[in-house]
Amino acid sequence: MPSRNDLPPQDRSARSRLMKLLSSPLPIASGSLVTMARTCGDKRCRCYSGQKHVSLYLDARIGGGRKMVYIPKEMEDSVRAMVDNARKVDALLEEMSQASIDQLVQAKIRRSAARPDRS
Repeated sequence: MPSRNDLPPQDRSARSRLMKLLSSPLPIASGSLVTMARTCGDKRCRCYSGQKHVSLYLDARIGGGRKMVYIPKEMEDSVRAMVDNARKVDALLEEMSQASIDQLVQAKIRRSAARPDRS
């Protein structure tokens, strides 16, 4: 396993940004935010005439299945930040994975070039 100093600057930068995100006190929530409009069933309510209640849900994998978690109005901003943090983590992991794959391909090319021709 190479040391961090042996890694390309782009990979070191991605790792550094990832560790900064993971060590920050900001929570991470993997999932999608979904806005839903519903009726409550009360015939006297405005939603009965078409002005539905709009609410935010977090669609996430929980315990092997997908769940919709209701997000109260006062928590919407913090949950949006949590989901945004998870997307940043995913993007950094993808960047690091791509860099590792590129290194693997280059190592294979160097290995093939160093071998004597077996014809």
